[in-house]
Amino acid sequence: MLSELARKIARRIVCAGVPFFFVLACPALPQSPEPQKPASEAPPTHRYANMPDEAVPYGKFTKPYKEWYVDNDTLDYFGAARERVVQEIDTSKTVNIGFLGPLENNYEAPYGQAMLHGAQMALEEANARGGYGASGMSPGRPYALKIHNDSAQWGASSTEAVKMVFDEHVLAVLGSVDGASTHIMLRTSLKLEFPIMDTGTTDPTVTETRIPWLMHTFPDDRQQGYTLADYVFKKMKLKRIGVLRTQTRYARIGVEKFFDEAKRMGRVPPLEVKFERGDQDFSTQLRMLQNAHIEGLVIWGEAPDAARILKQMRSMGMKQPVFGSSRMAYPALLEIAGSAAEGVVTTAPLDPTRTDPQWQEFRKKYQAKFKEEPDAYAAYAYDGMNILIGAIEKKGLNRGKIMDGLREYYGKSYDGAGEREEFDYTLNNIAPLALAKVEGGKFVYLPAQRRESSAARSGAGAP
Repeated sequence: MLSELARKIARRIVCAGVPFFFVLACPALPQSPEPQKPASEAPPTHRYANMPDEAVPYGKFTKPYKEWYVDNDTLDYFGAARERVVQEIDTSKTVNIGFLGPLENNYEAPYGQAMLHGAQMALEEANARGGYGASGMSPGRPYALKIHNDSAQWGASSTEAVKMVFDEHVLAVLGSVDGASTHIMLRTSLKLEFPIMDTGTTDPTVTETRIPWLMHTFPDDRQQGYTLADYVFKKMKLKRIGVLRTQTRYARIGVEKFFDEAKRMGRVPPLEVKFERGDQDFSTQLRMLQNAHIEGLVIWGEAPDAARILKQMRSMGMKQPVFGSSRMAYPALLEIAGSAAEGVVTTAPLDPTRTDPQWQEFRKKYQAKFKEEPDAYAAYAYDGMNILIGAIEKKGLNRGKIMDGLREYYGKSYDGAGEREEFDYTLNNIAPLALAKVEGGKFVYLPAQRRESSAARSGAGAP
């Protein structure tokens, strides 16, 4: 029988190398030789982030005695925001909502612009209905969007958040796209206590902070990584997959989640190489991948860069299949790469070929207003703003109560302009993703493969 100290030391050794949010999930050493149930046999109500079987920590060995983020008290809030009165909000002629997104002088500005357009459409429609508090023939207060550019400068988002809360007296903020920027704003919300509707970040760690002031709607890198690994290793039955990614947090976190799932499947990528956004020559990286005898390549980056990679790759005689992240599923990939893009498969947070009424109506209005096709960032921002406005109209002009309204989405789904969104107890959208495949010079969308009810798997109950 081991002493208690020896058991703790042994557990520390066993837990070495486990992602930080699962460390405390490491099981105690068994008191008896009786084998414990494997995690894969655990009830589906204890699967964080809609995990596939392979991604469950310790799934091949034992059942953790504690798993994070699957309980309904994950984002419990015990502060005083519900009782706090902000006179400037109560007396303002408008109901102000902040917007933070990359709009200029930023590589991600196209996504920020689309996000802004989607948010503006939802706000304008709310004002057309009469605004906040409208009833019968009595108009309410109009909603106003306070727009702030999220620059690429580190820490800028906290400065903008302070301006929105103290100078513009916003009730909540919609944004942003960059993961690091959103993290900083989230930590500001912990002190200033204001809701954040995050409709553009793919970084899954923003909801793992357990800061109770954020709701996340855009499909994150966990879901993208799970979906891509499942297709590459199970559907295509490939083994040696190389990775080529940008030198950005966006790509680093995304590839990390793909790697995590690949490792648990026993398919560790033999080589990962990097490039800078806007690079024109990828010959060095491609030769390294070629010499590694890869069977396929995953690219994590934006469509223009990926298109140039594809052209050079094919010109070098590399015929391996190529897979990629959601930002590759844009017309620029087809326009720049041409026939070199044929067969590419990417994750797809939005299927623009859908025929359901919500998407068709949104698309028609968006095209008429902005003279362009809406993308996923526009659709999820539109949905996020509608969810936020609904919480405001239900709960009133109080930041704490508005966040309570957003928490009512625990274990529930939302059908809007974007794909069906399903929320767990971290208020993260964990719905499975579809895939987009280039066939005949255009994207063909493959439906999401649902392992089982995402809400049930997250421990959040039925929609």
